[in-house]
Amino acid sequence: MATENYLRSPVNHIINHLFSDEYQYDGNTSVDTSVVLVRYNSDKLEFAKLSSGLESYLGYCKAGYVNWFDVVGLNNTGFIHRILLELGFFDVDAKSVLTPCHAAKIDDFDKRLIIVIRPSYFEHNNRIASEHICILLKGNILLTFRERGNISFDHVVKSLRTNVMQIRQRDKGLLLAFILNSILSVMIGTAVKVEEMLGNIDLMLLENSSNDNMVGKKIQHCSYANLYLQKTVVPLKDEFDKLIKIPFIREGKGLMPVYMELYNQLDYILLTSKNCRDLLGSLRDLYVSNNDLKTNTVMKRLTVVATLFIPLTFLAGLWGMNFEFMPETKWEYGYVFAWVVMGLTVMLTWRFMKRHKWF
Repeated sequence: MATENYLRSPVNHIINHLFSDEYQYDGNTSVDTSVVLVRYNSDKLEFAKLSSGLESYLGYCKAGYVNWFDVVGLNNTGFIHRILLELGFFDVDAKSVLTPCHAAKIDDFDKRLIIVIRPSYFEHNNRIASEHICILLKGNILLTFRERGNISFDHVVKSLRTNVMQIRQRDKGLLLAFILNSILSVMIGTAVKVEEMLGNIDLMLLENSSNDNMVGKKIQHCSYANLYLQKTVVPLKDEFDKLIKIPFIREGKGLMPVYMELYNQLDYILLTSKNCRDLLGSLRDLYVSNNDLKTNTVMKRLTVVATLFIPLTFLAGLWGMNFEFMPETKWEYGYVFAWVVMGLTVMLTWRFMKRHKWF
């Protein structure tokens, strides 16, 4: 299977220039834009599916509630720009949402928080893919933008329904933690999957139980997957300190232990990714060594065959010379004698090489 069948590149061109009034989504998906509003407080939990063509969204936000707008699909750029401005965010935030290859970042400015992250995951056909996700928070309003919706927030919705950890009695900080946990869980799954695949490749190389070409492509596939994982987790971990210094998180009741657990999850992903990177280097060396060993084995076999035929070639050349006085060439049993001599020569040569463990 070609490497392209494993890989869906998450890299896109940056076209949303900062100093420009134009907004364009340059991703590789055509998912229609949909909006779901989740409102809750300690007494009520409400769900509403909204149209992307509404004139106003601010009117759907209720005081005394946490208002979560979950948007899937980034093709409707006009809607995305409009809803962000209406809910108190900036033009530059719209550019961050609409730029799929944006570096992972956490930005806290003017009482608004924006988190940009692009987690990678394995699809059902074992291809590596990624999804651009933006989380924006201001006051009691939280927005999530997902490129495809393949990264599911079903666990967050289920937690709200069952009031896990009394999430509906808590502030927006716990909802944000649950959303981040869903994303990090996907990244942990990717890291563990890469580690398992590398372990299987290591076993195949040690046992020489797979086609060399296929093993090489699997190593390359894992290398790409680990690279995309590191491109997300490394900058995100560097930025995470900003998140735990935000007042509503630092001062929120019982929030710091939750966010420190998220930080530990990032540590685990990063450690696993670094281990995979080291293992990839070892597997590449082992793969090259195995190829050299197989080449040496083939050359040894060819050398054995050539060595066996050297004395036979000598005998054939000897009896092929045109001397008049060669008694055995006119002997009645000369032909049989030649075969016997050549057979004994091969057997003795074979026994000599075997005894000295030349192969």
